[in-house]
Amino acid sequence: MRENILVLKDVHKIYGEGTPNEVHALRGVNLQISKGEMVAVMGPSGCGKTTMLNICGGLDSPTSGTIQINGVDISTYSDGQMTTFRRDNIGYVFQLFNLFDYMSALENVMVPLLAQGFSYPEATRRATMILREVGLGDRIYHSPPELSGGQQQRVAISRALVTQPAIILGDEPTGDLDSVTSEDLMDMFKRINTDNRQTLIIVTHSEWIGEQCERIIRLRDGEVVEDC
Repeated sequence: MRENILVLKDVHKIYGEGTPNEVHALRGVNLQISKGEMVAVMGPSGCGKTTMLNICGGLDSPTSGTIQINGVDISTYSDGQMTTFRRDNIGYVFQLFNLFDYMSALENVMVPLLAQGFSYPEATRRATMILREVGLGDRIYHSPPELSGGQQQRVAISRALVTQPAIILGDEPTGDLDSVTSEDLMDMFKRINTDNRQTLIIVTHSEWIGEQCERIIRLRDGEVVEDC
């Protein structure tokens, strides 16, 4: 039996609480995710998928309830503590890549390493190595505008992976990519999951992507309605 890495207990999220425009985005979510799982989070638009992902990663805080990562209740952390915890434990891959256009692929991947205190030469070595592993060894000095969408997403994935985080969160990571590129990236995610036993949680509308994961969690109106 695998050890839990992420536990949500009775998590609620209310935007605009107490106002006429109050939105109850999450309604008492209870969830346990084991170390090394590859999980898809699915459901219609507005069901709370991205809100739940952001709360899991400490980008947002719950209105009530607790979030534990490796047994630590991160819902009690200050902003400063949460920033450090995210930096050291969580990698993010977004649909829109979120790369710095004025930096090369190499420099983009070096950013989290330098933030962790690695020396410039060591950050360069590690970033170069992972870019080669994802097939971008000949593109490391190219800036994002000089790369295809699939190549930019590989840079974003490399940046998420380079610090070897325990959890990788993907918010529609293949949403803007063609089917062939999406298949390549899902193959990469599965390889990462198998080889490194890193936990992957992927928000997606795609049933095909959901089928590539070992578990699907479905939300509706802020509640978990299926977990299989």
